[in-house]
Amino acid sequence: MNAPSHSPTTSESALEDHGLASLTLAATWFDGRTTHEDQLHVDKFSVWREIDLLPSAIASSIPGMRAGDEAQGRLRAGETVGPWNHALSIVTQATRFDRHYRRGLDVPPRLGRFYPQGFLHGVNGIFKEAIAPFRIVDLTDGRLAADLNHPLARFDLTVKLRLDEVLPAYDRRGGRCVSSLDDLLKYPGFAAPLADGQDTDYGDDTDGMTRMDHRADAAFYAMSRMVQHLDSCALEKINGLYRRLMPARAEVLDLMASFDSHLQGIQLRKLHVLGMNKEELDANNTADHRVVQDLNESHALPFDDASLDAIVCTASVEYLTRPSEVLNEALRVLRPGGVLAITFSNRWFPTKAIRVWSELHEFERLGMVTQWLNKAGFEDLHTLSSRGWPRPADDRHGGETPFSDPVYAAWGVKGGN
Repeated sequence: MNAPSHSPTTSESALEDHGLASLTLAATWFDGRTTHEDQLHVDKFSVWREIDLLPSAIASSIPGMRAGDEAQGRLRAGETVGPWNHALSIVTQATRFDRHYRRGLDVPPRLGRFYPQGFLHGVNGIFKEAIAPFRIVDLTDGRLAADLNHPLARFDLTVKLRLDEVLPAYDRRGGRCVSSLDDLLKYPGFAAPLADGQDTDYGDDTDGMTRMDHRADAAFYAMSRMVQHLDSCALEKINGLYRRLMPARAEVLDLMASFDSHLQGIQLRKLHVLGMNKEELDANNTADHRVVQDLNESHALPFDDASLDAIVCTASVEYLTRPSEVLNEALRVLRPGGVLAITFSNRWFPTKAIRVWSELHEFERLGMVTQWLNKAGFEDLHTLSSRGWPRPADDRHGGETPFSDPVYAAWGVKGGN
């Protein structure tokens, strides 16, 4: 390829062979239970160096694209991440799992969980330093079956590229680089259920639901906190999802609410807010009805059967010590066709979050919440992850990380007529 002789001057320019662009990659896939959409924003994509690392159906469309244009392609199972290989499914003694691989920790093996391969102590062909993941797919009678395949090796994928902005610069360097598509697909498979349909043992049993701070929640939440717990970019993504999911003129419950329900731009018939701090709830100007309640003390929701159109829970599910009971209640009070949407990020109050939350990978948390929804009886399950966006320049954590808080969401629908 020959370098172009001029430079684009605005983001409306067509993307050229040596151009740079800001774009978003998204992969959609179905695991037999849940439809997943995973997004990764790429702030600076080099056409010259990276185009060949994308599916051909997308790569061929990139030159000439303008801001707002999209392209997509279908990937068969294993086409990018490698096909599922039976030789990478091994059986060994459960004692080969090194519970003390991480110094100072006792990590038990759990069915369905992912671990670095270095945990498999003394297994032929695996080095102690290996960090690639494996999944425990069977754990019975002193035997451990480990799947070393890529977590997405079993699934067909639809990959979409959206060109967000053509950047006014060029990249004339040759050679390959780290694939943005590989970055997108590296971890989302952690949210998939086991192939045989068994529940994953995330550790969300009695011990896993304990917390560092055993004081009554009422004491912790007695002081109001009139601050956003996620940055403005992440909150914009959450608001966009809620706008997409909320039916017109809906009666909505904001569960574990505060002063902002993140429902801007949605015409609601009525908004109920239920939370721990009266001052925060009183400051929620969109609320029509306010309830102060500790769901860890009393999980019963003060609403009639089939009385609500939608429930949202934002950046709070990790504080529930009895999530299954609360989700059962959510199903009860929703009308048939009503939706429950749960969103979270990688920021929380560590002393008040359930212990298992900090022990899981971010995408395993997404899988655990989706499993909770499934066990409660919700249908038409979906997840969304959105990562890689630039952190807003005015954010108070701007100097700590260049990226906005990632957004993870899981939602399901109440069945029936």
